[in-house]
Amino acid sequence: MDQRSSPCGSLTDVTVFCDNGVMRIGIMTLCALVMIGGCRQIDSACRPDFAPGRPHLSVVTYNVNYGVAQPENVIRYLADSNASVICLQETHSRWERLLKPALEQIYPHSHFQEWQVAGGMALLSRYELGAVRVIQPEVGWWPALLVEVETPAGAIQILNVHLKPPITERGGVSVSAYCRAPGIHRDELAGFLRHVDPRRPLIIAGDFNENEVGLAMRSLFDQGFASALSAYDRRSKTWRWKVWPGIVVNDRYDHIMYSDHLDCTGAEVVQVSGSDHMPVRAVMVSKESVVAAMESVGGK
Repeated sequence: MDQRSSPCGSLTDVTVFCDNGVMRIGIMTLCALVMIGGCRQIDSACRPDFAPGRPHLSVVTYNVNYGVAQPENVIRYLADSNASVICLQETHSRWERLLKPALEQIYPHSHFQEWQVAGGMALLSRYELGAVRVIQPEVGWWPALLVEVETPAGAIQILNVHLKPPITERGGVSVSAYCRAPGIHRDELAGFLRHVDPRRPLIIAGDFNENEVGLAMRSLFDQGFASALSAYDRRSKTWRWKVWPGIVVNDRYDHIMYSDHLDCTGAEVVQVSGSDHMPVRAVMVSKESVVAAMESVGGK
């Protein structure tokens, strides 16, 4: 894999997540071992450009947390994000009632999908959403949301995902569930990808419940996908959770991946106090426009 899609191979603080507060504490108590790989983390030399001088698409992914702890901060960020398309996880009817009236002037096109407990998701867009599909999970717990968006950068497929947390089917804590999670993530994603058109541009965004060295992420790298965040920021965590007073665990669970039809000009983790996750933002352009711009410069 090339440099832009190959993060420095290190396991960050703790690769565990659960979507219920009580379960989170149990899992962190069980799995609060820090795993560190042998490669030193470094910041990318790439300088982000969030306003490229050609047609582009700004994408945000944000697990807003179904507990709705600080909705005013979430709404304020989304309203000011200047995103073209927003992928949300852990939404439900209350989130829909809060977000739609507050944001419909900016994002007139939206789809909210209710699902059990923390499995709901939503997509907000400045552009019309076409061919909206809810993909039932073949493995794991929660569905994916697949849409087509006609953007200034062209027609793009967007797959919004929230992969299974490392707990048992009954919602309990066990070492075996933790150890099985990476394989489940890989199989979840493989099932979702069977519904996309590989010939067309695709962005996969959401809460993967794993960092860049997880099996689902590695499978995407092997298929030629690139990580937007890894090209511009290899340090910032996208999730944090307080286990005990004074003890906080964190990791990089939220990602924006893109197919070889696209290129990323900038990506970042935005510090927002509204959820246990941080939003991730990335700006995408068509690779054809990049090639055309290079040829134009070369021809001068």
